[in-house]
Amino acid sequence: MDLIAIGKIRTSHGIKGFVKVVSFSGETDHFYDLEKIILKSDRQERESVIEEVKPLGDSVILKIAGIDSPEKAKTLAGMEILVPRDNAAPLNEGEYYHADLVQCSLRYDGEIIGRVKSIIEGGGGELFEVELNSGESVLIPFRDEFIGDISIDGKLIELKEKWILG
Repeated sequence: MDLIAIGKIRTSHGIKGFVKVVSFSGETDHFYDLEKIILKSDRQERESVIEEVKPLGDSVILKIAGIDSPEKAKTLAGMEILVPRDNAAPLNEGEYYHADLVQCSLRYDGEIIGRVKSIIEGGGGELFEVELNSGESVLIPFRDEFIGDISIDGKLIELKEKWILG
C-alpha cells in the first residue's frame, strides 16, 4: 500500500484523549473523511481507528480509539500520521507530495549530479537535502530560481543554477 505522511501529532488536548495535529499540507478537510490511520515513529508503527475529528483554529484535533486520557494522548506526541495516497490532500498544479520528491535524481545540464535525500522545512521555505555524487550533502532552496522542471514519473528534478551547490 502506498502511504503518504499527511501530518504529525503535536500533543494532547483536553481531558478525553484528543490529540492536536499539524497538517503537512496546511489543508485539513481530508482529515474529516479518515476512518483509519497509521501512526509511525522511529520505534513503532501501528494502525489506529479515528473516532472523531474536530476543528481547532486552522488545524484539527483527533480522537483515536483506545486513547482516553491526556496521559495516553501525550504518548503519541511526535508520531506521523500516514494514510493511503487516495486519502491525502488533493494536489493542485505545481504541488507535490514530499514522498514523491525524495529519491528523485538531480540533473544539471544533462548530467545527474545527485539525489534528493529529504526535504527540510527552513525559515525561508523548503530545502532539498541533496546527496551529491561525491558523497557530500548540500541544501538547495526549493524555489523557482534554482529548481526547474520536475518529473515525478521520471524521478527527475532539474537544477537551474549550479553555483548554489557551494
